[in-house]
Amino acid sequence: MRILCVIDSLGSGGAQRQMANLACGFKAKGHHVELMVYHPQLRFFRAQVDNAGIPVHEVSKSRGFSLKVPIAIARVLRGQRFDAMISFLGPSNTYAILGTLLSGRRVRLVVSERASSAADVWRIEALVRRLSYAFADHVVANSYTHSHYLRRFGWLRAKVATVYNGYALGFAPAHKATVQRTSIRCLVVGRVNRGKNSLALAEALVRFHSRNGYVPELAWAGRQEQDGDSLTIRERTEDFLLRHPVIGAAWQWLGERPDVPQLIAGCDVVVHPSLHEGLPNVLCEAFIAGRPVIASAVCDHPLLVEDGVRGLLCDPLSPQSICEALERFVALSEDQRQSMGQAARRYAEQHLSIDRMVGDYEKLLGGS
Repeated sequence: MRILCVIDSLGSGGAQRQMANLACGFKAKGHHVELMVYHPQLRFFRAQVDNAGIPVHEVSKSRGFSLKVPIAIARVLRGQRFDAMISFLGPSNTYAILGTLLSGRRVRLVVSERASSAADVWRIEALVRRLSYAFADHVVANSYTHSHYLRRFGWLRAKVATVYNGYALGFAPAHKATVQRTSIRCLVVGRVNRGKNSLALAEALVRFHSRNGYVPELAWAGRQEQDGDSLTIRERTEDFLLRHPVIGAAWQWLGERPDVPQLIAGCDVVVHPSLHEGLPNVLCEAFIAGRPVIASAVCDHPLLVEDGVRGLLCDPLSPQSICEALERFVALSEDQRQSMGQAARRYAEQHLSIDRMVGDYEKLLGGS
């Protein structure tokens, strides 16, 4: 099968990671796959794609909508015979649909949303986009909660499918007993924006300190988003940390990092108190590494984490609830933490492989 994949970039986001994994997974199974990106300067996962020998078509655009992108897609579709096209993220989905219409070529089109309905800031824009999905053959979400939401739109009901993320699992890491310390090491992985909820987490650490007399060590890996809301929440969080220097001393901003698996392997617990999600890469990566997690009880997290089984859940709107989840984790015995980590790894092996993800997309595309 010949497949064209469309996404904004190969930068460091979760959707971009999954597109790179999917493209490489298709290539490994013998399909011919090519990529189209329109922010080529973002290259975090480009080496992975290049090493797999996957051609990448590039078109550069500035902010806002640009006809250059669907025209470029149409040109590629007219120049070669593709059986299918897969796009990730709302704007890319729009461009893929327009490119298909402009090309005059019939390809099987799968569009995918990678977040949750809570991320629909511009409701009219989201509605118009989903109206355009009438031209797609399938609409994929990477969480069951978002699939359920999309089925509310009658014209999409029969088209919606859920495909979980996929990863190269590697070997199960050997378990290492927690070294006795006066604090636990927490890791947050995610871009710094309003949805990742940094201020509530900082407030939770203040409560933890007042109740327990110490502060968990916390490192945050991920790039700073540059939109106004994201810069504001970073400023507010840093101001809060300055006003609570004990918390600030325990909090480390790491920025964008290429060694996330190593960071996960070196922490005691991955903390993810986000306000909304699709299926977050960091929780899946923690499971692969056999690490328990503390996650917000939103979207698919209760199904993915299963409170007390592969990690602990909290209310992301309540710093008190986040604090109590940290306290619950601290109270676990080493055997209980190990059991959670082992359950997380088993889940990853059963549900989160690249082969499983590629197979799910192959079924949608009608071939293998």
